[in-house]
This record gives sequence, structure tokens and C-alpha cells, in this order.
Amino acid sequence: MGRLARWRGAALTFSAALIAALTLIAVIMLSLDKAPLAAAQRFIEGAIGTPSARADVVMAALPMLLCAAGLLLTFTAGLWNIGVEGQVTMGAIFATIIARTIPRDVSDWGIFAALIVPAELLLAMLGGALWAGVAALLKIRGGINEIFGGVALNFISVNILLSLVNGPWRVGTFPQTAPFAPAALLPRQPELRLSPLGIGIALAAFGAVFMALRSTRFGLQLRAIGRNARSAGILGVRVERNIFWAMVICGALAGLAGAFQALFTRGRLLPNISGGVGFMGVLIVLLTGVRAAWVLPVTLFFAVVPIGSLKLATSLDSAVQIDATLGNVFQGALVLAVLIGSGVRAGLAARRERRSEHG
Repeated sequence: MGRLARWRGAALTFSAALIAALTLIAVIMLSLDKAPLAAAQRFIEGAIGTPSARADVVMAALPMLLCAAGLLLTFTAGLWNIGVEGQVTMGAIFATIIARTIPRDVSDWGIFAALIVPAELLLAMLGGALWAGVAALLKIRGGINEIFGGVALNFISVNILLSLVNGPWRVGTFPQTAPFAPAALLPRQPELRLSPLGIGIALAAFGAVFMALRSTRFGLQLRAIGRNARSAGILGVRVERNIFWAMVICGALAGLAGAFQALFTRGRLLPNISGGVGFMGVLIVLLTGVRAAWVLPVTLFFAVVPIGSLKLATSLDSAVQIDATLGNVFQGALVLAVLIGSGVRAGLAARRERRSEHG
């Protein structure tokens, strides 16, 4: 009954937050002389109205799902892994180390051609894991809060990326690499921008994290650390080791998301290769209240927003044409409303508990 009540409360909070965010967007659109209802219809059509649009939503969700899966581990342990964005960037860079060297014709490579993408993905996971490992060591050995260490490492990763695409890896007029050869890209269906391999990898990673948190000693120890690290240590939990591995695994999954961005979404390395998917993962985990069961549907919802917003931005109808960044405003407003609603619920619950204790 207690779990059912919590789920009902979370659902009511999300519903109220969604209404509040939609109301805000409607007010903004009306102030710009736009038609909110017509825009909502065009938004839905653009996001899920065709097989191609639905495929775009699924593929846009995969990097966010990988980041959110990793962040479930760190948030459960009470770690604000803000450095996830840098880990995505480093994953893309490490994948590019191989991808940029692959020729367009690999017909004479034989069986080795099939190993190109797995090698890129593994190297991307290594890059993300190493970057997260630095943040973990800064916290464990240096006593530096993971937020400050993560922000610094994000800044460094961006500058490493810029130095590469403006320097030795630059091809052409703009700061970017050359387009990767087909053999270096994540395999996709010819008729749709859909990668069954990518879908399988992302779902397997999320499923592994879900089961680890639900059914393993590692997950139990992370929950204990998140509630009270000092008490967990007194009870025999190896706090520093679990923090390190939670960060490293999160970094590996973020690096994998970076590989998806480079090897599928962009097809090359660009200055803004992460596309903000790391920060989106943070918002998703915050929105779900670190509940793994909610992450998959919320991730799909978050993937719908940019795809539908792009449809509005490219519309020829001036009554519904808006800048795609309004979708980011909606997402931010939704997360903020959910956090406020959750805080209000927690405050009311604490007040009821105090009243019951006193009378």
C-alpha cells in the first residue's frame, strides 16, 4: 500500500507539473501571436506521425537513456555526476580515434571489417570511464566535490575537442573531421534511420543497471551509501570502492552515448558533439526521482520534444512556427515544476508525521 501511495503521489506530481509547463508554453505562444492548439497538433504529427519520425525519436532517446542509466548508479550513491557531459565528449573523441582512420572501401578487410564498430564502442567506453575515474579519484583521494571536479573536467574535455577539430583532425572550412566511412558508422536499416544494434545495446545497458540496483549487493551498497555514507562505512560497506566503480560505470555508459552521437547522429566529430545528452540524462534522473522504472518512458518523452519542436521550427505556417529552443524551455520548466511539487509533497508528509507524533 505504501508503494502504491508513493506511485500515485509521483503520478499526480508529474501530471500537475506537465499541466503547469504546458500552460507556460501556451502563454508564451499566445504572447507571440501563435496558435497553441494548432502547434500542439503539428508537434504530435511531427514527433510520432510517421514511421520516420518515430524512428528519429527512438534513436534520439538512446544516448539519453545510456547517460540516465549510468546516472542512476551515481545518484543512488548520492553523487551528483555533473561531469557526465565531459564523459560523453571523451567517448566521442575516443571513438573517433578509430573512425577517422577507416577507409571508405574495406572490402579486402575480411572478418576484421566486422570488428570496427565494436572496437570503436569499446574505446569510447574506455574514454568515458577514464574521464569519470579522474573525477572519482579527485573526490576519493583529493576531497574535491564531484560537482566541482565534474564541471572542471567538462571544461577541459570541450577544449580538448576544440583543439582536435580545429587542429590535427580538421578537414575542410569548418572545425570538424571528415565524414566517417560507412564501415565505421553504427549499422542502420536502409529504409529508416534506425539501428537495431544501437537499440539492443542501449536497452541491454539499461536492463543491466536496473537489475543491478534492484537485485544485487552492489545496488544495495549504493543505496546505503546514498542514505548515509558514514553509517554504511561503519556497517562494513567499502564506500570509496563503490563510489569509484559507480562513477566509472556511469562514465563508460556516457562514453558509449558519445560514440552513438559521433557514429550515428552526426557521422563525424563536431565541436558540440555531445548535443547536451549528458545534461538531459541528469534532468531525466531528477525528473524520475531516481526511480529506474520511470527512466525509459520519461526518456522517450524527452526525445519526443526536440523532434516535435524541429517540426514546428520548420513549419511554413506562421501561426505555429516557433524556434526549436522553446522545447528546451518546456523541458526545463517541467523538471523545475516536478522538483517543486516533490518538495511540497515531502514537506507536507513531514508535517503530517510531526502531527501524528504529537497527538
